[in-house]
Amino acid sequence: MGKVLLLAHQKGGVGKSNTVVNLAVALAIEKFKGETEQILLIDADPQASTYRWNQRREDNGHKSFPCIRLEGNINKQIVREAANYEWVIIDAQGRDSREMRSAMLAADLMIMPTKASYSDLELMEHMAQTLSMAKDYNEKLKANVFINMSPTNSQSEKLEARKLLKEYPEFTLLKSVLHERTAYRRSYAAAVGVHEWTDYKAKAETSYLLMELLSNV
Repeated sequence: MGKVLLLAHQKGGVGKSNTVVNLAVALAIEKFKGETEQILLIDADPQASTYRWNQRREDNGHKSFPCIRLEGNINKQIVREAANYEWVIIDAQGRDSREMRSAMLAADLMIMPTKASYSDLELMEHMAQTLSMAKDYNEKLKANVFINMSPTNSQSEKLEARKLLKEYPEFTLLKSVLHERTAYRRSYAAAVGVHEWTDYKAKAETSYLLMELLSNV
């Protein structure tokens, strides 16, 4: 049975889909010598950002990932799919959606990117309650939070975010921080990951994030 990673957040615009594809590419390169067959991407968001990225990737001549779209109550389908892959990475619709809640019942690890702004962090209380309910049915579920799209020239927001996140022991706050870099936008537009791009800083911080996540799953 493969491990299931769920990228989820109640709020949009936190870089969820971008993180999904970069983790998938990093995992393929660092653990499977660039092969993608053992990594299934599940797009459970009506925007279909991950699914369309994978299609563009194939159209551009890059090695694509197995990728499917699901909607509604998806936990049983996730379990069935996980039997055929070593890793399943899910991009779930936010806004407290049915897809997000049902995916939490099948996931080994929920990963929550968050910006270091109060408007994003204040939603953590609701997510903590949602996580608590999900763990009543899925005791193995763990939850990691990391700061995403952080300004490269400021430490104050990151320090304030870490201080606030300590109020939510339900989540493991990772040391990893992904910064606001053009490499993330440009590589995504080209349907590749930062591991296949030219910004070594973006690649290094994504590698560190992957290492932390794999140590927690």
